[in-house]
Amino acid sequence: MRKWYEAGGMEDDIVVVSRIRLLRNLKGYKFPARLSADEKKELNQSIGKALEVLPARFGQTFESCTLDEFSDIHKMALKERHVINQSALDSDSSIGVTLSADESISITTNANDHIRILVSRSGLDLEEALKDANKVDDAINETFEYAFDEKLGYMTAFPTNMGTGLHAYLILHLPLLSSSRKFRVLLDGISRYGVAVKGAFEAGNDNPGSLFVLYNQKTLGVSEKDIVQVLTKVAGQLASQERAVRKYSVEAHRDEIEDCIYRSYGILKYARTITFKDAMNYLSQLRWGMEMNLLPVEEMIPCYQLMLGVQPANLQVLYDKPMKKEELDRVRASYLRQFLPPLEPET
Repeated sequence: MRKWYEAGGMEDDIVVVSRIRLLRNLKGYKFPARLSADEKKELNQSIGKALEVLPARFGQTFESCTLDEFSDIHKMALKERHVINQSALDSDSSIGVTLSADESISITTNANDHIRILVSRSGLDLEEALKDANKVDDAINETFEYAFDEKLGYMTAFPTNMGTGLHAYLILHLPLLSSSRKFRVLLDGISRYGVAVKGAFEAGNDNPGSLFVLYNQKTLGVSEKDIVQVLTKVAGQLASQERAVRKYSVEAHRDEIEDCIYRSYGILKYARTITFKDAMNYLSQLRWGMEMNLLPVEEMIPCYQLMLGVQPANLQVLYDKPMKKEELDRVRASYLRQFLPPLEPET
């Protein structure tokens, strides 16, 4: 079945991904950190039974398992694709995972909280992602009562998640805006809306790919609707400014920019070895170049899908063998060569 990240979405020239994460804990149960291994196993099975209604409600199959069934590299690949988070990856206990066939819906049980629901969609689609997350939430709530306080909302393992227990995320592609001197000022300004921005693939001061995550900081004292509306509004403002910078840059420096875009395509298409950082940065150039019609392609190249694919663990799972950095760089280049289509003849 086609994965969710292989599809396009609304306004996906700038907004690449929409995500909704819901955290829930069950009334009458200790938090996962205080549960024994047997208690976690029993709870995983009970929650799994409640989730058996999902295939009928979503029209696709769901697979359930525990993370200890996977190798370390398979678990890392799931994290790279955002199926699980770092807490689940670091856990020594059996963590339950239920995953839809297109990987758009994942439910993790007994990591920090009893239940972590994550829904991902391409483009700007937070409202539909929230509807799907609530459908999963309702399915579980039909069997279990949640730990809920009238004043504090949903009880969570960390107080910063109480209230709605909801975090919404938008991944934005901001290659030109992020390189401008006013970007930091912009980020400081949007903080007054209760939102923040971080690098999607941040490593130290580096963020290869120029993808940024916009997310809500508050979960207490705000509604789910308010969170979605504010994020959508701020994303729209950032997208408008990124588009304006792109338009000006192309008008003022078209030859230099076209040369840069074509060089990026050439390296990705013909290189025999390429690092993760270089692959991400060239894919970023390719993505916005195509959006500005600077590269003659018959169909849009799925750059975000490739950004997931070139990550170390996913490459090792795809080729079914462990690899050191040098071999990974060679295999990454081969993967990109196979995937990138030839350019359309210029007229």
